[in-house]
Amino acid sequence: MSTLIAFESAGRHGSFTRAAIELDTAQTAISRRLARLEKQLGARLFERSRTGVRLTEAGRRFREAVLVGLGALRSGASDIATLSDDGHTEVTVACPDEVSHLFLMPRYQALREALGEHVRIRIVAHSAASRDFPPLPPADVVLAWDEGHSTSEHRVVVAKEALRPFCSAAYAAQHAETLNGPVAGWGGLNFLSFARPGEGKASWKRWFAVAGRPGAGLRYEDFDLYLYALEAAVAGRGLVLGWRHLIERYVETGALVALGDGFVETRRCFTAALTPTGRQEPLARACLAFFDGKG
Repeated sequence: MSTLIAFESAGRHGSFTRAAIELDTAQTAISRRLARLEKQLGARLFERSRTGVRLTEAGRRFREAVLVGLGALRSGASDIATLSDDGHTEVTVACPDEVSHLFLMPRYQALREALGEHVRIRIVAHSAASRDFPPLPPADVVLAWDEGHSTSEHRVVVAKEALRPFCSAAYAAQHAETLNGPVAGWGGLNFLSFARPGEGKASWKRWFAVAGRPGAGLRYEDFDLYLYALEAAVAGRGLVLGWRHLIERYVETGALVALGDGFVETRRCFTAALTPTGRQEPLARACLAFFDGKG
């Protein structure tokens, strides 16, 4: 199922990279899956070039079949759900674990009110370690970071990515002289990073590109999960980058304090998108409308 979803996404975007971003996985994982699929089918599904990929005639025909199949599976699941004696319906939202904890759960009650208290909301959170294995179950709506700002009836931009350094009040007081100076002088500080493949030291590279880069000899401390990096910052281990819309809870409780002159916007954005199966579901469309309103 995950391979078919990857195939549909790559064919729709004309890019393995864009498919990887949408499905929050590595581009190499998409390439491996689709190479295996072509071998299993005994047919070339994609024409590959430096600018991207495009479906062959065989690929176009197979994508049409995949769309029909995914729709039939979703319809069958919906039919089974109607046999439940509790009368509930369900919508599934897939997102990175930090998004589920820091963005989605604070808005969970508002989302329930928007969809109806009878609706069962299933949240599928995944980390860098779990997103490829085991395969994620099918979802109706996917929340993810994306490089493009384009929108459509199936995809909305929830917010532009905006980053700012944070640390504990104690760490800020201990290094007040350095932190009150220019970023170029921050080289002796400890930078906490979320070392997800493709993220580039938890976005420090993107923040430095706008705010300026400290001198040589930067010290990074890597964590597998963004939540771990946040907790390390709360414990006073160094600076962590905070995403606007994800960091509020830590700031409101005083666990972390903001540094610098404000949030720095990058080229990326935070999006919500309907999957091929979700596009056929009124509940999923209502969920997308909720995220379009920023909750």
